[in-house]
Amino acid sequence: MLKLRPISLLPAPLFAVALAAAPVGCGGKSDEAPKDEKTEEAKPEEAKPEAKRDPDTSLDKVAKGPDLSGPVPPETDMVFFTIDGALIPIGCFNKEKGKLSAGKDCLALAPKGADVYLKSSYSDQLDTIGEPKSALCEVGVTTPTSLSTPSTDSGAAFDWAASPKSAARNVVTIPADTWDDGAIKFTDDEHKALAAAIAKINGKTADLETKVHQAASVDLNGDGKEERVFSAYVVNPRDTARYLFSGLFVADGTDPGTMLLVVKTKTNSEMFKLKAAADLDGDGTHELWVNAAFDEGGGDRMFVRKGDSFDGLGKWTCGLY
Repeated sequence: MLKLRPISLLPAPLFAVALAAAPVGCGGKSDEAPKDEKTEEAKPEEAKPEAKRDPDTSLDKVAKGPDLSGPVPPETDMVFFTIDGALIPIGCFNKEKGKLSAGKDCLALAPKGADVYLKSSYSDQLDTIGEPKSALCEVGVTTPTSLSTPSTDSGAAFDWAASPKSAARNVVTIPADTWDDGAIKFTDDEHKALAAAIAKINGKTADLETKVHQAASVDLNGDGKEERVFSAYVVNPRDTARYLFSGLFVADGTDPGTMLLVVKTKTNSEMFKLKAAADLDGDGTHELWVNAAFDEGGGDRMFVRKGDSFDGLGKWTCGLY
């Protein structure tokens, strides 16, 4: 009797998988033509021409700032202003007379229509001199000795100005962090030298703490070496709202032991700081723009070095004294 071997049937899902895996066509070769596995080589991108910029509207013009080209002292007159709603002339150089001056003597050197450079800690721009106008602090002045500009008349705030515009190249602004309590930097030797210099002026300060309000570095004589400038004070222990001493010093050269007094308090209430240095006459030595401030107000004045001392140029602005 013939015995039949039982046939094992694949489950339907496995049968379908087997069919899918089987080679297509005769001999297990596909009917489709083989694909070319070679890929085209990447072509280098062609350099795109650089977009042309409009010199009158591009950011390049903004980054460079105003055009300050032109002559500087002693080849031209120069007027330096502080600003308080109007331009207050605190220092000027008359080329024809070869003389430094301040106040109303400077007005003729910045006539109406003359160009002027305006500067603040965050912006600068060019403008033109306008009509005489009293500054905000010049209350009750019958004949204005300050000058207007369209920008300041519109309420724009600036710190200082120079006319002609090119004369601004002779001005070095002192950074505000030099009088920031958290950023003031000075050495122990400088602090000791300040205390000793103050004690020579007022012996009552000898055993009291000398405090530093400003410490700045700036080349004042064009020799390539920075002088150190300090504002220092000693509080009156019997009246802490006033000072036994307050003043501004310049360390002569790099020797902190040589402190030259620029200005000291008259009312025991002012605090001084150097705001800028300007070479008004182009002789290589910078004049000092000093600000004096107290609770009720303040004023500004330029100081000129004469040997080992400093002379004030004109009067303090805003009726300080």
